[in-house]
Amino acid sequence: MPVQTSETAPSVDSILGLVRDRANETERTRRIPDDVVAALRRTGINRLVLPSVLGGLQAPVLDLMDMTERIAAVDGSTAWCAVIGSGSNVFAGYMSEVGASEVFADPDQGSATMFAPAGRVVETGGRHVLSGRWPFTSNCLHSAWVGLGALIERHDGVDPVPRVVFVRASDLTIEDTWDSVGLRGTGSHHVTAQDVPVDLDRSSTFSTPAWPDGVLWRLPVHTMLLPSLVSVPLGIARGAIDEIARQAREGRTARRGQLADDPISMAELATADARLRGARAALHEAVGEAHHSAARNEAVPRTLQARIYVACLHASDVSVETTSAAHQLGGSAAAYVGSPLLRALGDVEASRQHLMFSHRHLSALGTALVGLDVVYPPFFT
Repeated sequence: MPVQTSETAPSVDSILGLVRDRANETERTRRIPDDVVAALRRTGINRLVLPSVLGGLQAPVLDLMDMTERIAAVDGSTAWCAVIGSGSNVFAGYMSEVGASEVFADPDQGSATMFAPAGRVVETGGRHVLSGRWPFTSNCLHSAWVGLGALIERHDGVDPVPRVVFVRASDLTIEDTWDSVGLRGTGSHHVTAQDVPVDLDRSSTFSTPAWPDGVLWRLPVHTMLLPSLVSVPLGIARGAIDEIARQAREGRTARRGQLADDPISMAELATADARLRGARAALHEAVGEAHHSAARNEAVPRTLQARIYVACLHASDVSVETTSAAHQLGGSAAAYVGSPLLRALGDVEASRQHLMFSHRHLSALGTALVGLDVVYPPFFT
């Protein structure tokens, strides 16, 4: 029987023990173990942002954000792959229905995407072929299809509007380049395409009119993608704070003594917890407002879009600061390989290096936030 929306969150919760048990293996092997990938499929998480006609759940963005946070609190790499795999499926609503029916024929299959237009699609001999090389292609090890950013070369020149072109993962060469300190298990390798045949029905721009009737596709696409992605660092930070709270409750063997007996440490823990909750609440509030606007068939105002994007950058920064504070409170035990606090620190620091969380965006976002017109792709076009 198909998974229902109400069943997905409990199903995600039911596999968290497995994710936790496999976290060190994920770190060591630099990929998500097969049994974890299979368990994620069974939860229905990959159906959340698929159109219902394709077996999807068309769930609110906040649902995906909540589930991603729960996974990230246990293991950041697994959550990163889960949100990339699930969130990439939203493009089913932007490519043609014929193309979507092929790419997303299995609603429990996660996808991978890399949006930078590092490739070219050229028409040759009556067909289109894709060539290029893309870094940071997270979840490519566990995907049947990969959406890659590309420009289309036409007879009259190059189309300046980038497209996301979905190709079979088996047609790509995956280069083992992702050897990082944090998010080691995400498989964020380079992928290469050399004259790979493509069907433009299996592609879309970031502003292609959507064919499904659903709230998800009335939202500007980045108001869905970016909040979902930043839920990973938010969840990592929550897991780190919860680990310190556990140590304070249960006690620990350490030369620094017990956390609960140190008023300064407890004050720092309380402050970090409050700041994390505040950043999360601001983001969820703004995303909820956008959802309500779209549900009423109203356009999401640019000022609200800007609030969402700024809240994402803020949540990323606060997550790093909070996780760092938790790691410090973890004492000498947090310096050892295998410490969940050390892994969380590496993971959250790696997540902040994502281009979409860069402070370079803040000036343009601030301009839009106050109601002034600004063109700033990909947020505002």
